[in-house]
Amino acid sequence: MAVWVTTTGCHIPEHAIRAGYEADGRPLFIARASMEGTLTPGKCGFHLPGAHIPYGCKENIAHQYEVLVHPNNAQGFYDWRRACLGKVPENALKTDTDTYVGRAYFSGSLVPCKIATSYPHMCAYMGYGGKEHNAKDYEVLCKIK
Repeated sequence: MAVWVTTTGCHIPEHAIRAGYEADGRPLFIARASMEGTLTPGKCGFHLPGAHIPYGCKENIAHQYEVLVHPNNAQGFYDWRRACLGKVPENALKTDTDTYVGRAYFSGSLVPCKIATSYPHMCAYMGYGGKEHNAKDYEVLCKIK
């Protein structure tokens, strides 16, 4: 089973789950940090100063955060499932109430992000260029075994 590992800055733990990429090909990983008491997923990478978390209409940088890691000896498998309009498949990876791990395409990048399932949100939110952007179509990380 995947586990959350605490880190800081641009330090990405061994066996971090690569979930996307920047437009120039640099890898992006799944991060989460507390935003006003909500564990919110976002992106991190070797080239970023911390986790970039979409929250409150902007891209927030958390210098201490957690990264999703799947060690070699871990049991269980995960896969990405397509969804849209605030829906998530069965066994979606949840980080908090009505908040799930996802990824979506934006500006030539595949960006790890949060999926908000509550009204009026019902979409994927990603941090990019200092702002929070949304997408109606996205993929959700799901445990499949």
